[in-house]
Amino acid sequence: MKYSSRILSFLPVILLFLIVSLTPLVLNAEPLIPCDGGPSNECDFNDLMTLINNFINFLIFTLALPLAAIVFAWAGFLFMTSGGDSGKRTKAKGMLINVVIGLVIALAAWLIVQTILQSLGYDGPLFLSSS
Repeated sequence: MKYSSRILSFLPVILLFLIVSLTPLVLNAEPLIPCDGGPSNECDFNDLMTLINNFINFLIFTLALPLAAIVFAWAGFLFMTSGGDSGKRTKAKGMLINVVIGLVIALAAWLIVQTILQSLGYDGPLFLSSS
């Protein structure tokens, strides 16, 4: 059995682990929609901005950062087990570089969204509150 086919055989286990470990984060998160639209709690522009802010924060801080950490660990594992194979080492370095570039782009996008929200008059919190 080839090395890559062994890794592919563990893919369902890895995906199950990710689903089980990320589910509590998603379920215990603050609701993304800040208002219910009912007569006692009507939605306004500030609620729309809060929704956008909550969604971007959820994508970056709840999903992207843990997945980036997992990819960092996987690339480090590939790098450490590459031995003398320069191809595997190059693949691991490429994974690390791609994750860093992706995180920089995601955080730059978050900064741009926060700047736009502030310029549009959003005065709510920048991060999801932990309460």
